[in-house]
Amino acid sequence: MNARLSNALLHLAGPRVGNEVRKLVRELKRLAGVVRVVPSTKVPRLLSINYDPRMVQARAIVQYARRGWTGTRLV
Repeated sequence: MNARLSNALLHLAGPRVGNEVRKLVRELKRLAGVVRVVPSTKVPRLLSINYDPRMVQARAIVQYARRGWTGTRLV
């Protein structure tokens, strides 16, 4: 695979329940073009996302995460 991946940090200001965060991680991983989603171990409610910008834009990832989350933003 010779694709160039981009990185994004997503801050979740909404619900703080661990199950909801894990659910969002699973849902984001299913998006076409998203390669990896990892919650930060040091900063609560921060997700590190690796994605293929040829398949999905960062804006689309943020919009998807905002469905059901208040205050989601790209960092």
